[in-house]
Amino acid sequence: MNENTVKKYVRKWLENQPEVDQILSEQPLIIGGLITDFITKNRLGEILHIIECKGSVDIGELARGIGQAYQYDYQRRKNKMAQKATTLFICPEDVVQELNMLKVPKNIRVYLVSKSGTLYERKKHPVSKSVEMELQLPRTFYIRDVELNHLKDIIQLIHSMSRKNPEKLSQDEILDAIEKKFPHIAAKGYNHLITLRSLELLDDRNLLTPKGYEIYDLIRTSNEAFLREMCECFYPFIINVLNAIVTIAFEKKFQLDNIKCTSKEIADKICSIWGTKVRFLYDPRTVGTTLRILRELGAIEEVRRGKIRLKRLVHAEFLPWGARQTRLT
Repeated sequence: MNENTVKKYVRKWLENQPEVDQILSEQPLIIGGLITDFITKNRLGEILHIIECKGSVDIGELARGIGQAYQYDYQRRKNKMAQKATTLFICPEDVVQELNMLKVPKNIRVYLVSKSGTLYERKKHPVSKSVEMELQLPRTFYIRDVELNHLKDIIQLIHSMSRKNPEKLSQDEILDAIEKKFPHIAAKGYNHLITLRSLELLDDRNLLTPKGYEIYDLIRTSNEAFLREMCECFYPFIINVLNAIVTIAFEKKFQLDNIKCTSKEIADKICSIWGTKVRFLYDPRTVGTTLRILRELGAIEEVRRGKIRLKRLVHAEFLPWGARQTRLT
């Protein structure tokens, strides 16, 4: 894997990080300092990540890259806006054996890139020296406190605003408009905008993409078609959460209309099923958001806190595998 491919995957990964508001390439941290591959900033202009990337190179070039990352970390301390930044060294997983022969300074976090473009952190335990991988499933991304009806409202609002400003919309004006028109949406819809970008429904100008306009047309013509499309968009979250719920019910001998489990138990079960920590889905808050989406789809009911009823009409009515799936009994 060459360095440009690594950078492409890194940029895509950074776009899914919730706190990142700006991604800058080839930037110095201090005047006269080394040029980094990437720097990210939040809305306040604070630097969050300082990144050096390498492709599938030999051990000498890897050592050089680690040295560059170490220099970035030194320069970070001289930049007031970078005091809390994380310094990352990112390279393909096929050089991990060479990497294991090198000493990485403790302040440098190493991420590996798989052949499919998945990023995961390389963690070495001091005693066993085994590597703990964090698995990221395809088509998963950061979701928090998202509701489908809110996404629907925000998509229609952005379409209306773009008719007056067809060139570009700022995120702040969208957030202000959401707060004014939909005050019940948490955090002025900030997390919802992250989700819309992750789904490629919004572009870098905060305007609807062609795919975004397809969803907008579905909203206007058929709520059922909109829900079906949302099932497809959130399928990896939905299937993993449902699978964990059914597994918990089977193991604890619960009836499917009276399952006792918490979001944390579901998150732990997902990781147990995969045999490792699953990015995003290890977090009970991500599971809680998925449960909220499943309620909107009519897939589950929360009888009371900590008790879930799995409804019969789920599979055949909404989920993408349709009539091929046997109904729950």
